[in-house]
Amino acid sequence: MSQLLTTQRLLQLASFNPQLKNTWYLIAAATFSVCNQPQEIPRLYHYAMQLNGLQDKDGSIAKRTIDMLQSESHSSQRSLNEVYSDVTQYQKELTKKFREALLKSSALAGLPKAINSLRYLNEATPEKLLASDPNYKVDIHGQDLFKGTERDPKETKTDTLKRGLDHWTHIYNKVTEKVINNLNSTYPDLWFYTLCHVYGPLLSFDDILDAKETSLVIIASLVPQDVNPQLWGHMKGALNVGYDKEVVNTARNMSILVAQWCGVTWRSDIVKL
Repeated sequence: MSQLLTTQRLLQLASFNPQLKNTWYLIAAATFSVCNQPQEIPRLYHYAMQLNGLQDKDGSIAKRTIDMLQSESHSSQRSLNEVYSDVTQYQKELTKKFREALLKSSALAGLPKAINSLRYLNEATPEKLLASDPNYKVDIHGQDLFKGTERDPKETKTDTLKRGLDHWTHIYNKVTEKVINNLNSTYPDLWFYTLCHVYGPLLSFDDILDAKETSLVIIASLVPQDVNPQLWGHMKGALNVGYDKEVVNTARNMSILVAQWCGVTWRSDIVKL
């Protein structure tokens, strides 16, 4: 796969708009994943890690990141561990957010793309920040089938569905029942699947990404796909969870830019608030 992210493009993303200073990398990561360009995830991830809240006006951090990942000496886990010998709280939280954004994008663009992107991310993650012990093996016959998950595998179905429905209502607000009945009349199992397997356990989980951050990940996941009805609904939903119109349109514009880098074309104009 060819390299799409250059020093200049990394700098362009990080400085895209001050209102996206804490979400630009989530928007870009989701877009790259949906566009099936998972090889860009490590560069994006390490640039955000290296920034660590700093500004990169001259692009020196972006260049250092590109050079680091291109160097054979930094291609091994050992080398990554040396670079990140003392990880910060920012880097711990950022790593979790990257994983969660890619996982949540699976609901919008399919599990295979999310798996590939998460694999690229995992291979580029320092040992101290890995989600699980690389030597641990799941025993399908054992008692602990879901060890180390962020989500509580023992959460009751009732609690999961309630959280999912609350999240749904927060997004769709006045048109909550209209959207539910549209899905249900299309195929009752579509509504069942959407609530019980997407909104309940996945999208409504807010321990890592809150409802606002999740809304931008969803928008970024929809922009490349030529699905204006769904994109419009979730752009309106982003307003309902607390963003203003400018932030929503700016996130849309960033996703368009990244998708264009990936070679995406659209059959019609992309909706805008």
